[in-house]
Amino acid sequence: MKTLSLDYGRRRIGIATTDESGTIVRGLTTIDRKSSEDAITDILKIIDAEKPSTLIIGLPLDVENNETKMSEEIRSFANKIKERVEIPILFFDESYSSIKASEILFCRKQKDRRKKVNIDRIAACIILESYIKEPNAGYQ
Repeated sequence: MKTLSLDYGRRRIGIATTDESGTIVRGLTTIDRKSSEDAITDILKIIDAEKPSTLIIGLPLDVENNETKMSEEIRSFANKIKERVEIPILFFDESYSSIKASEILFCRKQKDRRKKVNIDRIAACIILESYIKEPNAGYQ
């Protein structure tokens, strides 16, 4: 059961996927929203190519597990995708995923460390790995 995840950001969207068994996670790409005319179209192309059974989108929560202003923006973005695909879209708490991704990159070569596109792609991997460990924590 293949799953796709998004780490939504106003500047970039990190994307990760699992293998067919739904156990191995790999980062796919990062969509640069300034150079992409339509991020939704880019995501729909990836969904068409990867054919996931579920789409997981990271949703930031505050320290009391309440949704934030950014959560509203992400839900609106997700609704635009939902209008055009027939797979379930679930949300998963993505709090601190970018910080964890930065920590992972800190151990890599100097050149890789500074590329923010790597952070977003790895954050999408972290969201997806967390979902695999706790699939019942995903919500609509």
